[in-house]
Amino acid sequence: MGLFSFLGRKSKAPPSADDGLSPDYAFAHYALRMFALAQPLEFLAIVMSPDSKLFFEDVLDNVAENCGRKTSFDADAIRVQPVRIGDYSCAVVELPDPHEIAHAHMVALVALIDTPDIREGEPVDARYFTLEKGFQLDNTPRTVLCEWDTSSHSNYGDGPRPNVEEFVQAIGQLLKI
Repeated sequence: MGLFSFLGRKSKAPPSADDGLSPDYAFAHYALRMFALAQPLEFLAIVMSPDSKLFFEDVLDNVAENCGRKTSFDADAIRVQPVRIGDYSCAVVELPDPHEIAHAHMVALVALIDTPDIREGEPVDARYFTLEKGFQLDNTPRTVLCEWDTSSHSNYGDGPRPNVEEFVQAIGQLLKI
C-alpha cells in the first residue's frame, strides 16, 4: 500500500534512492510533509487516531520502497502529541533521536483554522515545521527550527531543546500567538 493509497490519493513523485536522501530525512521532510500540507485536517485526524500506527507503517513502507532502504526506526518509535497553539489544532510528531545533521527530532503541522470554523470541503491553510539536529564545531548539542511549504524551506536559526513544549512555544512565537 503506497503513502497516498491509505486515503485514496495519488502522490507526486516522492524522493528516490537516486536523490541521495536518507530514508529518515525523506520521511520527515518529504513524505509526511506532502500528505500534511495536501490534506491538513485528514493528516491531523489520522495521526491523532488509534490508526496512526497503521498510517505511519504505510508511510515508512512507501519511503523504503522509494529510497531503496528502510528508515532507522519503525512506527512503534513514533509518538504524536496533539496540542493547541492559540486557537489552532496542531500535531507534533516525535521521532527517535536523529543520528545525522538536518534530520528531524520532531515535526509539527498547524492547521490555521479554529476548530468551530471548519466547513466540510473548504480548503484549510496549514504550516509545517521541523526541529532538526544542527551542527556545532565544538560538538555541543544544537537544533535548528525550520518551516517547509510545498516547495521551499525556511531556516529560522537556532531552535529550542528537542522537547515538545519548547518546540510548540517556538512555533507559537513564529505565528505570533
